[in-house]
Amino acid sequence: MDHARLAAKHLHIDELPLVVPPHPIHDLTPEQLRELARAAYPLIIEQLTGQGPLAPVALVDFAHPAARNSRQEEQSGSEETR
Repeated sequence: MDHARLAAKHLHIDELPLVVPPHPIHDLTPEQLRELARAAYPLIIEQLTGQGPLAPVALVDFAHPAARNSRQEEQSGSEETR
């Protein structure tokens, strides 16, 4: 995000609102990238049209598949110990 802020400052648009996806994204499949894009779409539309408040940083509500799998494994492990 620091790079994005520096780039915006260099272009004299310091107050540019940013939509930030979770990282990493390099290991996502094409379908997972489409899912991420669908999650980011409403935030991007809000920022472009001014329909919502212009937050300096808007985080995309998307759980990385590896994090989802880890949580599911933890939950199933806790259920087995009950």
